[in-house]
Amino acid sequence: MTLWTHLAQYSFFKTPRLYLRPPLITDLEFFHALAHDPENVVYIFPAQETLDESLVLWTHAFLKNPLGTWVLEDPHAGHLIGVIRLEKIQEMSAEAEVGYFLDKRYWGQGLMAEALEALSRILLVPEGFQTLILQAHLENKASQRVAEKAGFSLYRQFKGSDRYTRKMRDYVEFRRKRGADE
Repeated sequence: MTLWTHLAQYSFFKTPRLYLRPPLITDLEFFHALAHDPENVVYIFPAQETLDESLVLWTHAFLKNPLGTWVLEDPHAGHLIGVIRLEKIQEMSAEAEVGYFLDKRYWGQGLMAEALEALSRILLVPEGFQTLILQAHLENKASQRVAEKAGFSLYRQFKGSDRYTRKMRDYVEFRRKRGADE
């Protein structure tokens, strides 16, 4: 089994309060509503002004390579409320970086920590990943709390270039390793 076949087996899964599934083109309007509000995506990517901008981003960043990307769906509402995905997948070292964002109407409910913790349990197994890495802006305290609640440990603080503004910013990096919570 490879990392990719393992990811494929977990394209769909549930947590106590969420349904995680691959992204679909039918998610576009909900994605745009979320991505249009700068407060929702302040640390992730520039807010999307138009539906056409959102279509391009949704297609290229989420639909193009769906393995390792999950839409967080509120089972009661039946639509996208956030996204969690793996980036920078390194097959040789069996590690990946985790990124996520959530509609601000769902903040403070522990939903992202629930999704991240469940995803970690699925991925950090012998046929899966060895290490998951999560990087957050130093001032993004909410994301740091999500990482800690999901069993990630602070690994280091560093200065790096923001991918969109190219400005130097302070970051913190968290890691969770296979077997760390056994």
